Amino acid sequence: MKAATSIRRERSARVRGVLLAVALLTATAASAQTFTNPILPETSADPSIVRYNGFYYHAASAGDAGIVVRKSSTLTGLASATAVRVWTAPTTGAYSREVWAPELQLINGRWYIYFAASDGNNANHRMYVLESATLDAQGAYTFRGQLRPTTDRWAIDGAAIQKDDGSLYFVWSGWPGTTDGQQNLYIAPMSNPYTISGERVLIAQPAFMWEGRAMTLNEGPQPIRLAGKYAIIFSASGSWTREYTLGLLTNTDGNLLNPKSWVKTGPVFRQNGDVYGVGHPTFTQSPDGSENWIAYHAKRLSTDGWGDRSVRAQKFYIDSAGNLNLGVARSVSIAQPKPAGESGAPASANLLDSNGWGGSFEGAGRSGSWTLPNSTSATSTSLGAGWMQLFRGNPNFETVAASADVRWIATGTTSTFPKFGIYGTYKNASNYVALFLDKKYGVLATHAVIGGVDKGWQNSALPTGFSWTAAHNLRIERSWSGQYLFFLDGVLQQTRALDNVLGMMGLVTEDTQAEFTNVTLDPLQGWGDPAVDGLENGMFEIRSARDVVAWQFGAGWKSLWRKSAPTTASYTVESAARLISQGTTPYPKYGLYGCYQNGGNSMTAWLDPKTAVLATHAVAGGVDLGWQNTSLAGLSFTTAHTLKVVRSGTTFTVFVDGVQKQSRSVGLSGCQTGVVAEDAQAEFTNFRVY
Repeated sequence: MKAATSIRRERSARVRGVLLAVALLTATAASAQTFTNPILPETSADPSIVRYNGFYYHAASAGDAGIVVRKSSTLTGLASATAVRVWTAPTTGAYSREVWAPELQLINGRWYIYFAASDGNNANHRMYVLESATLDAQGAYTFRGQLRPTTDRWAIDGAAIQKDDGSLYFVWSGWPGTTDGQQNLYIAPMSNPYTISGERVLIAQPAFMWEGRAMTLNEGPQPIRLAGKYAIIFSASGSWTREYTLGLLTNTDGNLLNPKSWVKTGPVFRQNGDVYGVGHPTFTQSPDGSENWIAYHAKRLSTDGWGDRSVRAQKFYIDSAGNLNLGVARSVSIAQPKPAGESGAPASANLLDSNGWGGSFEGAGRSGSWTLPNSTSATSTSLGAGWMQLFRGNPNFETVAASADVRWIATGTTSTFPKFGIYGTYKNASNYVALFLDKKYGVLATHAVIGGVDKGWQNSALPTGFSWTAAHNLRIERSWSGQYLFFLDGVLQQTRALDNVLGMMGLVTEDTQAEFTNVTLDPLQGWGDPAVDGLENGMFEIRSARDVVAWQFGAGWKSLWRKSAPTTASYTVESAARLISQGTTPYPKYGLYGCYQNGGNSMTAWLDPKTAVLATHAVAGGVDLGWQNTSLAGLSFTTAHTLKVVRSGTTFTVFVDGVQKQSRSVGLSGCQTGVVAEDAQAEFTNFRVY
């Protein structure tokens, strides 16, 4: 008979063995349910992935050699799939070298591969197309030639858009002129999938700082449908830098050839943690079709270069209103659930619901009970201690205004500090900024935690006669510098200087039932396109709803407008304006639009540092009414000065630092206001229209 000690040792060893086996099985099961990026080897870039008939097809450049296509039954299995050469570049000629970014698309029962190539001289890059013989994406292709718009200039990164009525359009990145420099996005009609049938139309050009880091570039346009709306995701800034990022163009009315029908927002996807230089995406779905997935390339290193790029994938969301949320770029060290429908994949669990509400991408999940009728409304039905939280919105915006109309319903008896409000930004429990209404103590309260450090509470008294049964607007404006402005019913209540935390908007309550309506998130904070022309231009840094900086030198007016127009013919537009630096053209200047109706109807007021004058210009009915100059001798232009235009009907009166300088009559109507610069870097602060 064995000794008791020996029996205990044997039993303990068997238990340890069973526990180890269970742990290994659990780890194996977990491993089978997840994957880690990248999904394609390092040095891979510019992915184009199409899911069709149970398979994923991936087209890639083979450098100067040609184009290859991989085929896999799973998205995460593409790395081990065989690359089949479907086209070999000629040894010489216009498209024999530098084969870039092939785009695989299935159109009208045939595969098409759009790609850029040159003769070895980058300036000669043009777009070309291959057409398949069958529905086999790895089969034979016919070279269909160049896609040639009426204005035939440098072109890369092209893709086709097919509308529901079958009409075709081609969108690509190109130079405005014949020399290397800025890249814009152009679109043109197509008569078939391999023929452009009209002139190119400019629909986007770099206009904001996030589009011009290292170089002013809009490239890699990728069509996507957003709840019926036509849209384009594009890449911006230098592709070799850590700042490469994604922007969004959304078409408002189905007219793809009208520049004013495209609205730009961004960045919608950017560097995060150790994921650098995100760009040039492609969109697909999980094998069972229940999830949306983005594949994109990103850099492993923060230093400039292309050699460390690889293709990564992650789930993204489109809500019922067509709002796109790509989330945050995930580190290669993070295991992600496999796409739903892949072997071993866990049951699909969406972070966000069909209306875009849910948990935070990097922090807390949704908590409490909420009624969620649509993408702009929510009602908290929970009482009790602890913060009840709900999140929405893209976490990549560098500046943003978060707003909601809030109405108190009921207060519980559990919490010492019952309250309700909004998050201006929420990354995680260590990084957020919030604004509350506190009925018990009758105050507006703000609270922030930055980098894990509690920045404390600040309280403001509520206005006399404040009604708790009425809805009130809460608004938080976050600037690039980390300044936060807190508003109640349009009136500024508090200003706090904190770090700029990139995160989601949120709703939050404690022991309070409350209704939230008209929930909005505006990354442009009211700045943007003119309503009639549809193309802001120049390189502007939006710091807040009141502060912008014009950065771009060079001839030509660089303009940015306020989206909302004055509702009467009598108003004042003013801003403090300060010269940062001027270029070398004859008339560098910066100023305000007193009125912008369209290119043939406007009134502007300028500060001209080179000739030391206040200059005004007007054009009405297409007739140039000329310039009028007033001396500003002795004025220091590198100091901020208040420039003001007062409009009363057809009379525009201009003031500098409160002193009237000019008055002129211009017959204009239906105006927008804005800022403008030519060959000058200038800072505009405290811009307002009243």
